[in-house]
Amino acid sequence: MTKNIDVIVLNSHGVGQFCNIKRLPFLGETLRAWNWRVEEDGGKGTTVAVSLGRLGVKTAYVGKVGKDPWGDLGFKWMGDAGVDTTYMYQSDEVATGTGLVMIDEDGNNTIVDGDSSLEKLTVKEIRAALEDLKDAKYFITGFAMPQHLALTAAKMAHEMGITTVLNTSPLPHEPMGDLNYIDYIVCNEVEGRVLAEFEEGSMDYEKIARRVREIYHCGSVAMTLGEEGCLVLHEDKVFRVPAVKVDVVGTVGAGDSFLAAFVANLVWGKSVEEAAAWAVKCSALKVTRAGTIPAFPYLHEVEAFIAKLDENK
Repeated sequence: MTKNIDVIVLNSHGVGQFCNIKRLPFLGETLRAWNWRVEEDGGKGTTVAVSLGRLGVKTAYVGKVGKDPWGDLGFKWMGDAGVDTTYMYQSDEVATGTGLVMIDEDGNNTIVDGDSSLEKLTVKEIRAALEDLKDAKYFITGFAMPQHLALTAAKMAHEMGITTVLNTSPLPHEPMGDLNYIDYIVCNEVEGRVLAEFEEGSMDYEKIARRVREIYHCGSVAMTLGEEGCLVLHEDKVFRVPAVKVDVVGTVGAGDSFLAAFVANLVWGKSVEEAAAWAVKCSALKVTRAGTIPAFPYLHEVEAFIAKLDENK
């Protein structure tokens, strides 16, 4: 019996450790940090799933965690957001992963991910989950987990007729090969440059997006541009969405918020351009709040935020 799910998320769950620093460190530099703490931050799979759940999208998470307190938190955080965790396998053969997020005085961040507990997830377990969730419309994965498992699962989902979305963060260590089974690559401008083999600092985002598609043969490319909004290459059209000016409190999770909101709008039947515009506004609201899971907005909050933006035009 298949489940009534719109989006499947396969990516890491872990628990984030955070600290504050004056500025991001240079290579080889040692900096003092303060306010070291564990927060409600669950890794890229968890954060995208929670964000989708809060937007009212019927979402299922697929992954593997340890039989430890960090794994238990994953069930709680996603369960509270209404995410189906039937296929969040829990095993004593693995420890749930952790990561470190360093935040500077301007709210910028750098992230170091630890080992993913999805290292022990098997293709058999993924296949069982996808077969039970085969009526889903969208499948989202990324590289905060073993690359080969993410891409194998995306191929399976594509063969089942599910639209596939790949977030290329963190950047892969190994060649990705032909990605003609990926309908959307979602990345930021730094990742886009690396994938397109462009020099650091290149600002020709349209050429970057087109080169990414030329190299990997994916369907579309959605590239976030920080304070410049985003650019989307869809079919043979390129369009830009300007950023929304807000008082930034923290940028951690902004990309995950954009990704979830973008796919949510596609589920709702919006055009790709409409989805990108709504996602930029959703992520703008998110960055006015500190942290990740506590900061991801609910649908009614985003709608109220957009309504206020429209009033102030």
